[in-house]
Amino acid sequence: MNQKTKIWKKRKIIHIDMDSFFASIEIRDNPNLKNKPVAVGGKANERGVLTTCNYLARKYGLHSAMSSKRAIQLCKDLIILPVDISKYRKASREIFKIFKCYSSKIEPVSIDEAFIDVSESRYCQGDPEEMARQIRSCIKIDFGITASAGISSNKLIAKICSDWKKPDNQFSICDDEIQNFIKTVSLKSIPGIGKVNFKKCENLNMKSCSDMQKMSKDALMRVFGSYGNTLFNLVRGIDNRNIETNRTRKSISVEDTFLRDLSDTNSCKQQLSILFTKLIERCKSSNVNTNKAREIFLKIKFNDFETITRQKQCLRLDLNEFNALFDSNIVRIIKPIRLLGIGFRLNNKKEDSSQFDIFNR
Repeated sequence: MNQKTKIWKKRKIIHIDMDSFFASIEIRDNPNLKNKPVAVGGKANERGVLTTCNYLARKYGLHSAMSSKRAIQLCKDLIILPVDISKYRKASREIFKIFKCYSSKIEPVSIDEAFIDVSESRYCQGDPEEMARQIRSCIKIDFGITASAGISSNKLIAKICSDWKKPDNQFSICDDEIQNFIKTVSLKSIPGIGKVNFKKCENLNMKSCSDMQKMSKDALMRVFGSYGNTLFNLVRGIDNRNIETNRTRKSISVEDTFLRDLSDTNSCKQQLSILFTKLIERCKSSNVNTNKAREIFLKIKFNDFETITRQKQCLRLDLNEFNALFDSNIVRIIKPIRLLGIGFRLNNKKEDSSQFDIFNR
């Protein structure tokens, strides 16, 4: 369908995603970095990991959460810069002001992305594609970085579209196109289908949404539990979630990567104690009420990068609960541990039935 003839029947939602945000800010502030592979993250000799990298670096196979040491092995000319979160937050706040010019219905997803409901906006004669072009142009001119946009009638498709032609581009799918479009989308693009669930899908010879559409709702629930009910709709492009202008925090967590692997339980317990102190401090700084904790979770990454996550219900936030969760899953340490993380989910009154499993991301 010709882009100029798109007809929007329902909502009009724009998903804006800044391109390699942290790295782009650093390159903007230091022009000498232009046309060089750049990443932002921890030092390789301190077992750091990448938070992001520019698209030139991605051509070498680099990605966020990759160890800095491995990244340098793949790209010897890689320039790794330290994280300057205060600078990124300042830029983010200013960029979000642009969104407010087009709509008051804005849902921040993270520091570098947001959903904007422009269904009732009169700007650009109500054309969401033109609004997206103007927003991206303002970001480029005023802030010297690029952004990509996805436009559709629901959040799921808008999010997928913003990643469709990255970087510095936009893509749109209107109501009449969703049914055919979603069939071509990889299951990796569906929220909640991370490495674990995608492996399940591959074992069932499913790689695209069209493959999963062949399964009944009951069959999906047998494989994925209650989330199968949500998946049944998502792989058909159905997403009725509203724009949450006042998003409620659902969880809070902390983690540490250690300079030296942990090989005994006593060392792990000491680190859990340190992490618990950090978690409480983060709760205080973020004004999070620890009395609302309803479920704690534990993350363990071994030295071969295998990662496990476990969770359990809790009545209150207590270090002993985390120690017990650790003991119930690690009887003895067979493989050295390079990272530990702990956190908890909050007991908010309004539950989001579409929330996906954070442990399979």
